[in-house]
Amino acid sequence: MNRKNYKEAAQLFLNAVGGSENISTYLHCVTRLRFIVFDKTKVDESVIKTSPLCKGLNWQSDQLQIILGTGVVENVYDEVEKILANEIKIAKTSIVNSTKDEAMALAKANKNKFQSKTKFGWFKKGMRGLGDIFLPIIPAIVAAGLTMGFAALFKQVGWISKGSQADKILTIITNTAFDFLAVLVCWSTFKKFGGNPVLGIIIGLMLVSPILPNKGAIGQWEAYQKFLENNGKPSDWEKILGTIPTEIYPMKIGFIPITGYQGSVLPPLILGIVGAYAERGWKRIVPQAVSIILTPFLTIVLTFLVGLFFLGPILLMVEKGILIAVQWTLGLPIGLGVAFTAGILQAIVITGCHQVLQGLEMQLVTAGQIPNGNGVLTHSIFNAIWTASIISQGGAALAISLRTKDSNERRLGLSGVIPTFFGITEPAIFGTNLPKTKPFLFGLAGGFVGGWFAGLLNITCPGMGVTVIPGLLLYTHDWKMMLGIIGVNIISFSVAFVLTMAFGIDKIKVQKNFKKEMIAYKNEQKLPNEEWKKVVKSLETVTNNHARQLNDFNKSLNNLDRLSLKKEIVEIKMNNFQNKKQNKFTKWNKKKIVKSLHKNQLKFAKAQNVYNENIINFQNWQSEAMMILKDDVWLKECQDKMKAIVAR
Repeated sequence: MNRKNYKEAAQLFLNAVGGSENISTYLHCVTRLRFIVFDKTKVDESVIKTSPLCKGLNWQSDQLQIILGTGVVENVYDEVEKILANEIKIAKTSIVNSTKDEAMALAKANKNKFQSKTKFGWFKKGMRGLGDIFLPIIPAIVAAGLTMGFAALFKQVGWISKGSQADKILTIITNTAFDFLAVLVCWSTFKKFGGNPVLGIIIGLMLVSPILPNKGAIGQWEAYQKFLENNGKPSDWEKILGTIPTEIYPMKIGFIPITGYQGSVLPPLILGIVGAYAERGWKRIVPQAVSIILTPFLTIVLTFLVGLFFLGPILLMVEKGILIAVQWTLGLPIGLGVAFTAGILQAIVITGCHQVLQGLEMQLVTAGQIPNGNGVLTHSIFNAIWTASIISQGGAALAISLRTKDSNERRLGLSGVIPTFFGITEPAIFGTNLPKTKPFLFGLAGGFVGGWFAGLLNITCPGMGVTVIPGLLLYTHDWKMMLGIIGVNIISFSVAFVLTMAFGIDKIKVQKNFKKEMIAYKNEQKLPNEEWKKVVKSLETVTNNHARQLNDFNKSLNNLDRLSLKKEIVEIKMNNFQNKKQNKFTKWNKKKIVKSLHKNQLKFAKAQNVYNENIINFQNWQSEAMMILKDDVWLKECQDKMKAIVAR
C-alpha cells in the first residue's frame, strides 16, 4: 500500500467524521484509529466504509473507532497528523487564534453537552482512560514475554543451561519489565492525567527502591514457610526451585507494614493520579518565580510519603483482595470459571475496555512467579483464556469467507482470519463476525469451549503479551502445557468454524407481508405439503435474485461516493498546479510545472470519465432498485410464480 493511498484514506476519514472542527482529539492503538468527536450526528459511517482499508467500525461513547489493522493504522494516523498540522480548532496539541481559556471552555461545554446524552458515559470514559494508561506499557510486556518463551525453548533444547551467563542476561530482559512495572504504570498515569512524566518515573522508582523490602521476595519467603509447615523438606524445595529464599519481612513503622511495590499495579496507578493532580494544584498555588523548584519537590515528597504510609498499604490489601477474587473465579470447579471468562472476553473487546484487563493479567503473571505452599509455581492461565477467545473468532470468520457468495465479504473474512493467528481479533470481529451477529456469538461459544478445555487441564504459562502462534513460545518450558495450548487452539477454532458453517449465515427470508400472503394463498388453494415446498423454494430463488440486485445497487452507490471524492482530490491537485504555473517564471520550473499539470489533467479527465460511467450505472441500478422495493410489484411476481407452479 503506497503512501498516496494512506493519504486519501486519511482525508476521507477526516471528511466523514465532520472535519477538524468536530474532533476533540484523536489517537490510535494496535489496530484502531480513534476519533473522539463532539457531535456523533455529523459522522457519516457509510462514507468511511467505502475505504478498502476499513475493516469495520465501533462506537464507544463519543469515540469512533475505525478498525484498520496493524501496520496500516500507524501510516493512516501519520497522514491524519500531517493533514491536521496546520488546521485550527483541533485539540491535539494547540488551538490557533484562540486563548487557552476559551479553548478549554469550548471543549468542556461540548464534552458535557454530548456526554450527558450517553448512558453510563462516565463509566465508559473511565474504562477508556484506564485502557489508555496500560496501552503504552504493552510493548514492553510483549518483548518480555517473547524473550521468556525463547529462553524456555533454549533451555529445553540444551542451548543454554540454568544459571549460565546467557541465562542471566535473558533473565534481565524478561524480569525487568515486571520488576519495574510500578515505574511504567506511574509514568504512564502521570502522562495520561497531564502531569510531568519524569516525576512519575521518579515516584515509581521510589516505590521499587532496593532499600524497601522486596514484595516478591517476601512472598517467596512466606511460601517457603508454608512449605515447611506442610512437612516439606528444604532439600525438596531446592530440587523444585533451585534455591532457598532469603528470610525477609516487611518493615514496620508503628503498626504500618512497609514494603516495596515490585509487580504492583493498583498502588502506582492511584499514586500516579494523585501526583499528577497534586502537581497541577501546586502550579496554581506556588509563585511562578519559584515554581520550577518547589512544584516538583512538593509533588515528589508528599506523593511518596502519602503512598508509603497511607495509600500504599491500603491499596496493596485491595489489590490482594481483587487478585484472590479473580483466582477464585478462575478456579471454579471443572473449569467453568475459565470457560466463562474466555466466552465473554471478546464481548469486552468490542467495548474497547479490554486494555484494562492487561493490568489484571500482569498481576496474575507476577503472582504466578511466587511458589504456593507446595513449592510449585502456579503461573497464569489468562494467556490460554486470551488464546481461546481470539482464535475462535478467526474460525468464525473463515467459515463466513467459505460460505458467502459475495466477493467483498470473502475478502473481508480472509483478511480477518490471518491476524487472529497472531493475536488480533478486531478485523475479524468488526469486519465480518459482529455485523452478522451469529458468527460473533458462535465465536464466543468457541472461546467458551476452548476455555473449558484449558480450565479442565489447567493450561498455564509464566508470561503474557503474545497469544495463538507467537504465544506457543510461552509454553516451551513444559511439553504437556505445549500440547495443551495447541489443543485449546484447535478446539476453539473448530467449534466456532463448525457452528458458523452450519448455522451462522442466515438464508434471505421472505418479507413478513409476503409470508402472510403466501400462507393465505396456501390455505385458499389447499396446497399439499410437497407443492408448498416447491412454492417456497421458487420464492426463495426470486428473493435471492432481488437481494443480489439490491446489493449491487448499494455497491454502486458506495463506489460512486468513493469516485466523487477521488475526482475532487484530483481536481484540487490540478488547481494547485495551475496556481504554481502562474507564479513561477523560470524556464526550468515552468516546463516542470506544465508537465505535471498536463499529467494531472489527464488523471482528472480519466476520473471524470469513470465518474460519469458510474453515474449512468448508478441511475440504472436506482431505477431497478426502486421497482424491487415496491411490495406490490414483488408480491405480484411471487404470486404469479406460485400460480405457475400450481398449474404445472
